Amino acid sequence: MPSRRRLLVGAAGIAGAVGTTVTAAALAGTEPILADNGEDADRADRADHTDRIEWPLARYDPAGTAHNPDASGPKSTPELAWRQDTASTMHGLTAPILVGDTLYGVGRDSLVAFDRDTGEIQFERSGSYWSTPARAEATAYRSDTLAVYSRTGVYGLSADGGYELLGRPIGTERWHAPGQDTSNWSSSSAREPSPVAADGTVYAVIPETDRVAALDASSGQQQWEHVIGKERSIGTNQPVVSDGTVYVSSTPGDLVAFDAETGTTRWQAHPAPREESNLQYREFQAPTVTDAGIVVPDRKGVALFDRADGSLVWDYFHDGNGTDGSAAVADGTVFVTDGTESLHAIGLETGEREWTAEYSPDTHPIVADGVVYLGYQMSELVAIDADTGDRRWTYEDAIYFSQPIAADGVLYVFGDEGLMALEEGS
Repeated sequence: MPSRRRLLVGAAGIAGAVGTTVTAAALAGTEPILADNGEDADRADRADHTDRIEWPLARYDPAGTAHNPDASGPKSTPELAWRQDTASTMHGLTAPILVGDTLYGVGRDSLVAFDRDTGEIQFERSGSYWSTPARAEATAYRSDTLAVYSRTGVYGLSADGGYELLGRPIGTERWHAPGQDTSNWSSSSAREPSPVAADGTVYAVIPETDRVAALDASSGQQQWEHVIGKERSIGTNQPVVSDGTVYVSSTPGDLVAFDAETGTTRWQAHPAPREESNLQYREFQAPTVTDAGIVVPDRKGVALFDRADGSLVWDYFHDGNGTDGSAAVADGTVFVTDGTESLHAIGLETGEREWTAEYSPDTHPIVADGVVYLGYQMSELVAIDADTGDRRWTYEDAIYFSQPIAADGVLYVFGDEGLMALEEGS
């Protein structure tokens, strides 16, 4: 079978010879499929993804638990399985995702796909994308959509990458949901929280606004939109989704639940701040949804709220300075950093502290097979036992670490020199 490179060169040659334009869909192989003709092929393509452990969203699942119960990573001091540098810098604040045999990452000006076993680059496409991608099923295409933020809104990208012709990506961008053009992002590192995808819909905060929108993963068509809190407060966090409900929090202390399909507001709450915090409002971070309730960290602690009406269930006060983290939840325990000195393990049902471990940066922990993994820019990558709080290992062979993700015994993380795969040391 001819390679993609040969097909691309051939198509470009034909276009030049006859003076016609080759369409993105024709070159990229990402043209929409008809439901009656393409459904079987689409199902077969996606079946290939189920054979191996995946991490398809920044925080693993739409609920934001940051815990894959089937995944594992190195439990003792790891060694480098491979490292892959890229032509463009990947020095940002975004985590990779893992879908089937492919890892995806976003750098300052590109989307890059890597082979999960070797790190070999499958494709690299230029574009100003500014978040970890979110894999979403797109029924109108043979490959998934990757939803990602940019400085001008939300883009739906083809998971197979399309092609590059004369230095330009073709067939990569499927749709664009407009946002506010913020030119000062152009020289910044990728840093925005990722959109969230569930059941063929992308849920995203439109950049530089407090508008939360539901977008069709195939077309980008807006299904509904709401403003969280007051207009232009610019503090709405990454949404989470569970059992047909979307939950959104904001820095000014709003917590809202929407019907995922219709956008109808189920309830909204503005919990009072703690008296001991001396703050005017809770300064919420991104929520996590569990069967027990909605876990929402804030600057001075973390609280659990009832899923039915947003009422307070329990309130944990750590008196830290958490401004940019999130909570991971695994096996009945909440794991959250306080931004000052500790990682806290809190009982999900009780709100009582189980242990604390020394760890100062405020970040996004993940959990796999009884281990909490934490990475932070200009710091270290660490593994902490989820049951005891004991530090299992510290990895410092890079200047910079993104949030890691875990798979089948391997931890994937971006460093200052590219994407790294870490496995159990020999």
